[in-house]
Amino acid sequence: MRTFELRVYTMRTKEALDFYVGTVFPRHLHNFPSFGVEAHGVWTAKADVTPRAFVLVSYAEGDDPGEVAQRYIQSPEAANDARGFDVADILGVESTVLMPAAGSPFG
Repeated sequence: MRTFELRVYTMRTKEALDFYVGTVFPRHLHNFPSFGVEAHGVWTAKADVTPRAFVLVSYAEGDDPGEVAQRYIQSPEAANDARGFDVADILGVESTVLMPAAGSPFG
């Protein structure tokens, strides 16, 4: 079973959020598979005052999400994905590894 992770990115501005969601995240879709990451979607919250992106990804069974994320972030692929984006506009990243509840089709 894959390990699912919800990542919440808090951005400095709405413009940074829009660039991340509209440009950077779609670039990730081409490179994630090389690192064993599967993207399931990116969302923003409907009346969110804070500019945040909610990203659901999963990793191969047995992979450590933190290790995979670190390897990806340090890669040339990640640097290319982020071109034109000031990573200082990411004020914080919250990571939650999700466990399937009883009765979940993912369990």
